[in-house]
Amino acid sequence: MATYIELHALRGSSTVSTLQQKISVGIAIKATAIAKSANHTAAAKEFAVAALKSPESYLDPVMNYILADNSGLATSVITGASDATVQTAVNAAVDTLLAV
Repeated sequence: MATYIELHALRGSSTVSTLQQKISVGIAIKATAIAKSANHTAAAKEFAVAALKSPESYLDPVMNYILADNSGLATSVITGASDATVQTAVNAAVDTLLAV
């Protein structure tokens, strides 16, 4: 289990840049799925357009959500997550944040 200090350190750590890159791509992929869907709200469509222009602008809230949601894991597990695992986490984060 990661400590709060370890989780906070991940947010600014140079070793997490790979995770940040994966999350940014995951945001773009989620935004593309939303843009293609006819079943999303206007707010979701607005998110999709903005996220496709700049997925990095959503990196902080999505990364914070993922770190908090996975705080029970070791930091090595979080930073070593596969593309599929990161995408699942990004999808959950975006769906939750859009519903807020």
